[in-house]
Amino acid sequence: MTHEHDHDCGCGIDDGRRRFLGGCGAAIAFAAAGTTVGSVAAETSGDIETLFADLPTNWDRWGDDDELGALNLLGSEEMFAGMRAATKRGAKRIERFSLQLSMTGEVINPDPDQPEVVFPNGAVDWPSTDTGDPAFPPRTPARRTNTTPTGGSPLAGGMAFVDDKFVTSAFLQGTTHLDALGHAWYGDEIYNGYPASSTEETKTFETTLLGTDGRDALPDNGDPEELVPVSETQGLGKAAVSAPAESGLFGRAVLLDVGRHLDVADENDRLPLGYGITIDDLQATAEAQGTDIRERDLLVIRTGAVERTRDPGAEWAPLNEPGIVFSEELVEWVAELDIPYIGADNLAVEKVVQVIDGDTYVIPLHGAFLRNLGVYLNEILWLEDLAAACAEDGIYEFLLTGAPLNVERASGAPINPVAVKATER
Repeated sequence: MTHEHDHDCGCGIDDGRRRFLGGCGAAIAFAAAGTTVGSVAAETSGDIETLFADLPTNWDRWGDDDELGALNLLGSEEMFAGMRAATKRGAKRIERFSLQLSMTGEVINPDPDQPEVVFPNGAVDWPSTDTGDPAFPPRTPARRTNTTPTGGSPLAGGMAFVDDKFVTSAFLQGTTHLDALGHAWYGDEIYNGYPASSTEETKTFETTLLGTDGRDALPDNGDPEELVPVSETQGLGKAAVSAPAESGLFGRAVLLDVGRHLDVADENDRLPLGYGITIDDLQATAEAQGTDIRERDLLVIRTGAVERTRDPGAEWAPLNEPGIVFSEELVEWVAELDIPYIGADNLAVEKVVQVIDGDTYVIPLHGAFLRNLGVYLNEILWLEDLAAACAEDGIYEFLLTGAPLNVERASGAPINPVAVKATER
C-alpha cells in the first residue's frame, strides 16, 4: 500500500465515516456538528481491517491479560541507554527541556469577526493566524480561576494562601497528553483483543458530586449547562492510561527534526500545512542529522506545527497539520525496531485525514500503533527549544522520562515529558 502524497489535502470529516475508528469521537462529533475545516471530498472510505490484514500485531506477546503494551519493552538496559545518552559529555554538560505546552485558556478562533464564538457556524475560514492553546475539535482549552478571597485566605500565625480550580471543561487530551492504548480502535476489539465494550464500563460512586453534563465543549441543545449530580461515570475497563502512569516512561529517545531537514519547510523550519511525512522523510532526516535509531528507542518528531499556534504571523489549521502518514513499510519498521513510543508536536502525531490507494481514512495509524502494536502516541509536544539545542550541538539523542496523570479508567491524560540531553554548549 502506498500513501497518496497530497500536501493540499483539506481536513473536513463527513459523518459517513462513523464506523472507521470507534475512538475517533472528537473528529466525528466535530463534523456532525456542522463545523468544517477546509474540505475533504470524501466520496470513498477505505476498509481499515483489510488495510491492516497482513501487518504485525503485538497481541498476546506479553500475555493475554496485558494492558501496558510496548512499554513492556523498557527495562533496565533501555533505562541505562537513556542515562548514557544524557551523560555522554560528562557531569557539567547536561541540559533539560520540558516538552509540555503551557495551558493559557486562550481559544484559537478562525473567525476574527466572531471572537466570542468557539465554533462559528457555517463556512469557517481556516487556516487561522489567531494564537492560543491548540486543541483537537471539539475539545477546548481549560480555564482556571482562584477559589480563595481577594488577598488570599489568612491562617493563624500570619500565613496566607491562594487556591484555584478549573472552571471550564478540562479535557484530559486537551493539552500535551499521552494516549491510552484503549483510546482508539476499529472493529469490535481494542488493544490485545479486549472487547470494544470495555471502553464504556460503568462505575458507581458512593458519594454524589455536582458536575456539568454534556460530552463535548458545547451542550447538545446549545444552551448553557446546569449543574447536575454525578454518581456514575463510564470509562475504560481495560488498557486505560493508568497502566503507563504506573510504569512511567524512561529510555533513550531521538529527535527527528523533519521540519529542519526537509527543503519544503518555511524560513522557521516548519512543515507546510497538510504535509504528509513518509518513512523516507523520517529516515532521510535521521541520516542528515547523523542520528542512529536503535531498537526500543523512543521517537520524537518535530514538524513545527504547535509552534504556529503561538506565533501571530503563522497560519494553523487543527485538522490539516503536517504529520506522519501510513504505509506498510512504516508500520513494519516500527514493529521490527520495537519502537514503544512516538511523540510529535501536533494534535494527532499523524496527518488526520489520509488518502491511501484512492480511499480516505481518518487517523489510521492510531489503529496500527495503539490498537495493534501497543505503541503509545504522545501529542501536542513543545519541541522548539529542544530542537534548537540539538541543531546547535548536533546531539539528537537524549534521556526521555515522564508519566501521565494517573486518572483511573481514562483514555488519555496530560503528561510533562522531560528531555535530559548531553550538550557541547
